[in-house]
Amino acid sequence: MKTFSRVWVALAGLGFLGFGVWLTIAPASGLAGVGIEAHGPAGLIELRAFYGGLELGLGGILLACARRRELRRPGLWLTFASNGGIGLIRLLGIALSGVATPFLATALVWELGFAGVAAWCLRGGPV
Repeated sequence: MKTFSRVWVALAGLGFLGFGVWLTIAPASGLAGVGIEAHGPAGLIELRAFYGGLELGLGGILLACARRRELRRPGLWLTFASNGGIGLIRLLGIALSGVATPFLATALVWELGFAGVAAWCLRGGPV
């Protein structure tokens, strides 16, 4: 596999890891900007587990995929599916609510961009 796909999967992994660390350490401040609040200790546990833990897990898997040639293609699929799923549902949410903040727009570009480039690599780009 070529260097580009390796770097792309690694960047996707680092993105998930970065958000995962941030949302594990400071879930209340990390999510307050988009209107998500924790109500008590159980709420903070849930934010850390789902937003932090899930992102850490995805990031770790993607970094492992970037390191091993035989896992690069599955890493591209995971990048496509995870970012694409998040981005498409974010887009649906924006369409249903009519709310589009700068944060939501930036996240949407990030997610659909990562998914789009992963799809391009899978369809014959620099894999």
